[in-house]
Amino acid sequence: MDSKSELDSRIEEVIQAEKKNVIPRMTKKDYIIAAVITLISLLGIIGGFFL
Repeated sequence: MDSKSELDSRIEEVIQAEKKNVIPRMTKKDYIIAAVITLISLLGIIGGFFL
């Protein structure tokens, strides 16, 4: 039963952190940066086939 109570306490910590917004979330800017990096890497991979 120790592991169950430990799991419950960890779940409580996560819920409290979410309520306080301690856990960082991806903003719209982060998604745009990720999309640009993905596009550049895909272009590099595709371009590598033609070289």
